[in-house]
Amino acid sequence: MKKLLLISLISTLGVSGFSVAVSVGIGFNLDMSSGSVVTPFFLQFAAGVPLVQGIIHSYIFSFNWSSLVVKGFSILEHTYLGLQTRIPIYKRLYVKGQLFWSLNHIFAVASGDRAIAGTPLYSRIGFGSYFSKVGLDGGFDGYWQLDPVSTVPFARPFISVDYTF
Repeated sequence: MKKLLLISLISTLGVSGFSVAVSVGIGFNLDMSSGSVVTPFFLQFAAGVPLVQGIIHSYIFSFNWSSLVVKGFSILEHTYLGLQTRIPIYKRLYVKGQLFWSLNHIFAVASGDRAIAGTPLYSRIGFGSYFSKVGLDGGFDGYWQLDPVSTVPFARPFISVDYTF
């Protein structure tokens, strides 16, 4: 019975387009408070069906064009877990939505150092398209926080280019 259930599950996921992808990319974010353009380099792991995927998104380093400074990141402090959805619109064009929670904040909540209500949930919405293995996304990102109430859901414009292996 367990083997039949496992075979059914694998078949269903295979038919529905279950996939695993590793991507590396570069983003271009406009910092609304300072007006500077920041270029983060990232690594992303995604698994799921095209409509809904679980993701691990990690920033490796960034470059600030205003101050000409390269900033390296601690992987633990700049890794995010979340969900993303891609809803096809026309051929290769899609609407993309993402919700992220910082891995650093997850550990802080688990250890009792931080309350869930005081932890920001990061959001991103936009459009995108894939050309072979190269993706181009653009839209707005922001965050939601309950205590203290601070909601900036889609305030910062971004563009990202990534390559999927």
